[in-house]
Amino acid sequence: MSEPAVGALVRALLDDGAVRLLLVEATGPAEHTRQIHGLSRDAARLGAEAVVAAALNSAHVKGGEQMSLQLQGEQPRCAVYADVTADGQLRARITPTDLRLRKGRLDGTLLAVKSLDGRELYRGVTSVTDCSLEHALAQHLASSVQVDDVFRIGVRQDDEGRILQAGGLLLERLPAPEVDAEGVSVLEPEAFWDRYGWVRDADITQLLGSLAFGSLGDVPLRVLEQRTLRWQCRCSRDRIASVLRSLGPTEIRAMIDEDGGAEVVCHFCNTAYAFDVPELQALLG
Repeated sequence: MSEPAVGALVRALLDDGAVRLLLVEATGPAEHTRQIHGLSRDAARLGAEAVVAAALNSAHVKGGEQMSLQLQGEQPRCAVYADVTADGQLRARITPTDLRLRKGRLDGTLLAVKSLDGRELYRGVTSVTDCSLEHALAQHLASSVQVDDVFRIGVRQDDEGRILQAGGLLLERLPAPEVDAEGVSVLEPEAFWDRYGWVRDADITQLLGSLAFGSLGDVPLRVLEQRTLRWQCRCSRDRIASVLRSLGPTEIRAMIDEDGGAEVVCHFCNTAYAFDVPELQALLG
């Protein structure tokens, strides 16, 4: 497998700072997710949407924080997980790998969690009823953030299911500052929707193309930051050893006596970690 591909997250302002734009280009990481897990066309599309959504959420984490998106599908039965760190490391997994959707729609529960060193800082739960992941995430944002916003995700595939384009945007009307700030513009809700309401129904491919040239429609962007996104698993031999140690002495002794060792495969990157008897015995000490 080649080196995990990279993408980008761009933070920008429009209308003299009255509107914030988060833009994600994640074609490489989305295609890497498809390849490494051997995903079917529908599973690859859902995985790409999850990668883009997680990447958009990376703008809301800092330091050692991590944001994860978890979708538990009931109809059809499936599980989607994607997470991202503040420095742009993201990963995803989808089961089953041969998932088939009803015109891209599903039922289930969407969970968004922000955490720091395993400690949960925020949790949001949204019901998903006969809709796409994009629509479910838009509902989640509307209920949790409670600002005027437009959320879009676009994925384009070839006949074999390969990801040709995966990107998205989050457009938010910023509230008026609590203290008067010189040069800061404020856009009222009605004006925001008059000016940007068309984005909700616009062709996403054309939108992403326009943004790549520095504008949204006829409104120019003022770019504040561009951050690299990289598909990066965070597994390691030490972390796997800690997981084995947490199973307790009884389980470890069973691995020694009955199996003569242990092998643990990472669910994200499929790396196999083998532990022989002496290594397992060391975990008992």
